[in-house]
Amino acid sequence: MLRLYNTAKRKMEDFHPIEEGKVGMYVCGLTVYNDMHLGHARTYIAFDVIRRWLEYLGYEVNFVQNHTDIDDKIIKKANDEGLTSHDLANKYVSRTMEDLKSLQVRPPTHMPKATDFIPEMIEIISDLISKGNAYVTDPAQGALASDVYFDVISASETFGTLTGQKIEDMEAGARVAVDSRKKHPSDFVLWKGAKPNEPNWKSPWGLGRPGWHIECSAMSLSHLGQHFDIHGGGIDLRFPHHESEILQSECHTGHSPMSNYWLHSGHLTVNNAKMSKSLDNFFLVRDVMKEYSAPILRFYLLNGHYRSPIDFSDNNLKESLSAYRRLEGSYNRLLTIESSGLERPSYLVEATKACRDDFISAMNDDFNTREAIAALFQLSRVSNNCDYSLIDTELLKEVIEIFELYGNKVLGLFGLDVLDSNLESEIEQLILDRDEARKSKNWSKSDLIRDRLTSMGIEIQDTPEGTKWRKI
Repeated sequence: MLRLYNTAKRKMEDFHPIEEGKVGMYVCGLTVYNDMHLGHARTYIAFDVIRRWLEYLGYEVNFVQNHTDIDDKIIKKANDEGLTSHDLANKYVSRTMEDLKSLQVRPPTHMPKATDFIPEMIEIISDLISKGNAYVTDPAQGALASDVYFDVISASETFGTLTGQKIEDMEAGARVAVDSRKKHPSDFVLWKGAKPNEPNWKSPWGLGRPGWHIECSAMSLSHLGQHFDIHGGGIDLRFPHHESEILQSECHTGHSPMSNYWLHSGHLTVNNAKMSKSLDNFFLVRDVMKEYSAPILRFYLLNGHYRSPIDFSDNNLKESLSAYRRLEGSYNRLLTIESSGLERPSYLVEATKACRDDFISAMNDDFNTREAIAALFQLSRVSNNCDYSLIDTELLKEVIEIFELYGNKVLGLFGLDVLDSNLESEIEQLILDRDEARKSKNWSKSDLIRDRLTSMGIEIQDTPEGTKWRKI
């Protein structure tokens, strides 16, 4: 039985889907004004594995993950770069998708962009106004049209679903901007009146653009309906973003809950401070992948429970590099073995069964990838001490299938690591230089080049046909 931690209930619960055999899951994606940093990657990878495990359990998963492509930060960055907001957002959507492909993150069933759902947002906002859950204000300073705010007092019984907070506990200015046009400090914007030279759309309240929170409500309602199984995202989205989603969606549809289970991935920290662009302490995935390959990054981010914080450091990445190479090395060795024996030693049979049982138990315990990886390492240690020339072929296949099914298909750890053309050219040149050094018997230079290749994650073999290399 799959059990997961539900943020809304603040406890572990058995998972029961709304419709037997099917799961609807919405996960908040990136606001695309820059490249993805490691904190974003952690959330994408965590929910990619959650989706993979649900499919392993036999569920048909309708997985929706959005891109926010209109936002104050997008507008500012576009102005700074001399681009339109549309062109800037599309640029970073494309680059984000490239990074996700490198990280073996499978494309979701749907990956909508917020600006494709403006009519749906206007329809929801209009309904909230008619029900007394939202109100129109005077234009903000410098704006050409009115704003629309959600009235949190009108939904006081629902407020605090994820945090347990009450409206009266909220202090003005603590987490929300003070605005004299608001009825209550916790009221949040649904529609922003346009300012000169900003992207805008026509609405009943004049030219403007949507607020952040309303975007996800429109996209989840369009793709999953008023009631779905899982809503996820980073822990920093729990408040105010996800709380706001609940308020506006449930007031609009009249259905509660909008989602049965709320899952949140933990922070990736740097010196115990949350990694974020606003703190300027973030590391872009593209930059880190210049030194560490994508599979190693994926392994590093999965070698910890998705809800637990991970503190980033170069030393931790180096440890992950060493550990990943040991695990992948065991798998690669298994693929090269030609077994013709008949033995089925009890210790290997038992280790194979224990790995399968422990992996399933770990993943069914709130997707505990750290313990799941530990199960693979335990089988790896036993497997490395086997003389496979004596082992029954079917048993060898069983061991390989464990690594392929759990290590590759579920965790996505052993997928192909595609090298860019520049790096591949550098590797080929280093090998040519090493071959020349060996011909001239310059063994120290030859060894230095081999060490350099090893540090790049490249293993070389000297064969009668020449020097062969592979990524490790």
